[in-house]
Amino acid sequence: MKEYKAFIIGIILAITPINSAFAILGFGVQGGQGLFTVGARSLDDPSGFASMATAEFSNSLNLGVYAYLDIIPFFDLEVDANIMAQVYEFAFLNLLGTAGPYDAVWGGASTYITARRKLVGVGIPFIGKAQVFAGGGFNSHTFAPLANLDLVESLMGGDLNTEPTFSEDDLVDFIDENKIDKSGLHFQVGMQFKLFVLDSFLFYRHTLGDFEDVLDAKSFGSLNFRIGMGF
Repeated sequence: MKEYKAFIIGIILAITPINSAFAILGFGVQGGQGLFTVGARSLDDPSGFASMATAEFSNSLNLGVYAYLDIIPFFDLEVDANIMAQVYEFAFLNLLGTAGPYDAVWGGASTYITARRKLVGVGIPFIGKAQVFAGGGFNSHTFAPLANLDLVESLMGGDLNTEPTFSEDDLVDFIDENKIDKSGLHFQVGMQFKLFVLDSFLFYRHTLGDFEDVLDAKSFGSLNFRIGMGF
């Protein structure tokens, strides 16, 4: 049995580039900040009898977890999941009354699968290593939609010209119940530092896709920090 285990370990070490291996696996927590701004909007119904406005919001925070595997030749495979949230101001007006200003909620949950590769690295014998890396992959999201007139029309039973009797809680609940699924591609570049088994990352990520109905943009960036364990 000992010989068998030694043989398996030998195979793993043989197929893993020694100079690129940081750890066989790692995991931990991550946080970050979105580098985007959703501008203030003012929307008018074509009939001219109703309108709505939302305030600007920007730089949403995110929080999540990550794990990576470093036994594949030529690249590392990682997955991370995070949530983000932001509150912004919403107001609606028609000839029969007003609703708001209320606090509407934007946010979502995201999963990223990334293949990354070391670009350059340095090592401190027996203590730690550092490397610059780059990578890319696929992502999926569930986002709350941005408040718009179509959403408010549905909230008001299909008629914008009725009295706007919905409350702030009604608006938040309706947005929460009508989340939108998205997917896209991303690329990222950053630095990893390992001291004994303590593992940390600092990286920029850019997410590409069709996010105009949930973020008023086709892509968005984020700056992220991770800390965890690597073995």
